[in-house]
Amino acid sequence: MLKYARHVVLPYARTGSSVKPVGPTKLAVQSSVEAGVRERDWLVPAVVMTAGLGLAALLLMPVAGYDQIPDYFSRFLHWMYFMFFGGMLLLILYMVRLWRAGVKSPIAHLKANLLTGSGLRLLAAVAGAMLGGIDMLFFMWIKPEVTAVSPFWADAMLANVDHAIFRTDPWRFFEGMDLTFHAWAYSFFWAFAVMATMIWLLAQRPSAARSASLISYFALWSIFGPIGQYFFSSAGPIFYDRLAFGSRFDELIANLPDVTLKVSGYLWTHHATGTLGVGAGISAMPSLHIATVVWIYIVFRSVRSRVAPFAAAFAVYIWALSVALGWHYAVDGIVGAAGAVASQWLCSIYLRRMARKADAEEHVFAAS
Repeated sequence: MLKYARHVVLPYARTGSSVKPVGPTKLAVQSSVEAGVRERDWLVPAVVMTAGLGLAALLLMPVAGYDQIPDYFSRFLHWMYFMFFGGMLLLILYMVRLWRAGVKSPIAHLKANLLTGSGLRLLAAVAGAMLGGIDMLFFMWIKPEVTAVSPFWADAMLANVDHAIFRTDPWRFFEGMDLTFHAWAYSFFWAFAVMATMIWLLAQRPSAARSASLISYFALWSIFGPIGQYFFSSAGPIFYDRLAFGSRFDELIANLPDVTLKVSGYLWTHHATGTLGVGAGISAMPSLHIATVVWIYIVFRSVRSRVAPFAAAFAVYIWALSVALGWHYAVDGIVGAAGAVASQWLCSIYLRRMARKADAEEHVFAAS
């Protein structure tokens, strides 16, 4: 029955008509089981989605015309080595602290507490951080492959949808602005915010909201992004003319800062030559930049954090920049935001159904 525990463990257990106190050892076991169940709630789906994304990228290679795994995968291996040696250093420092605190055998103490609730959460957090990096690599791998399989076609349609909503091409709201700082902020602040939120979330105590947010994060990159990219293949206003759709966004291009032009040139070179590079791959719909910043807002809103209003403002800021800098049509961000909300909702439903199933099995086990 402990395997399916979903409730707070009390320091007493009922046996027949009497109530018996539960010892600290049994409480530790129950706490560990509860922590293990909670972490498996999100860790198993995250592993499945990451593995599925990697397998899809591998199977698409011959169809998309690529014949070798990206060279930049080796950089991730170096990062794993750094993580390993960094973890070993932290472990040594932790053991030194135990020794100075008077613990006679730091190694034995460490072994005894490795599979407790806190130990399991730590292991799950490290696994989640590593999975996040692997999932991102697989997404960078599959992104240009999807474009090769499903060539760009939706740009004119999306531009017209934007114009119908805003009565003009919405980038014109930012016409004449100096976007130099904002171009840098669009990439750096976004990446830092997503990584910081992920680390913060992994460090929190297990809960249904936390599990839903973690599953949703992997779902956005592994499912929502690639599927949306396939069915609404588009490059964005910044590449509109290069794709021979016309000169509609030439004035926008003339207003862009050098850093944006250099990055777009890098992306276009890899696309035109059919090569894989770090961060390469072009896709406008849906905007995962916006999906992930809305995900950040959902994370903090779910715990009623004071950060939530700032996260909402940040999401609007990134959405505006995605349009002003020509990376996305405004509707890309709207769909991305809707995808983040829907993903969180579906993940919450999934967890509730899993909990009800576990409770039903627990009652059957208890009755037998």
